[in-house]
Amino acid sequence: MTDPSYKVGGVTDRSTYAPFVFFEYDHRPGTYCLMLSDDCMADTAPVFKECDREGDGGGWNGVARSSLESRSPDLAPLITLESEPNMFVALSEDPFALQTLARYLQEAFQTPPILRALINTASPAWFA
Repeated sequence: MTDPSYKVGGVTDRSTYAPFVFFEYDHRPGTYCLMLSDDCMADTAPVFKECDREGDGGGWNGVARSSLESRSPDLAPLITLESEPNMFVALSEDPFALQTLARYLQEAFQTPPILRALINTASPAWFA
């Protein structure tokens, strides 16, 4: 069992936003990351497929943008999305902004109707 208090940098939280992991980079103090690995993405793949989108890192970029634009547009400029196909990655120097996004994405991950709505209302360009 992984100890949720295990530190990557100054902060690591593997449980509050699960399956997303929130941490501070040890090599870049003051830079925070929110991450979702591809092994967890399989759980939401049917919803993405139903919406004719890929449920990979790019798909979660679209969901992240949709979440921020609809709920906290003022936080969007504070967060950089640097996902790869096999991993969703969001970065920020503002831990509050990233933790807010983490709550939105966790809710979408756990609630298919919310995920579906965020996918369907997002700009297609956000999934690239």
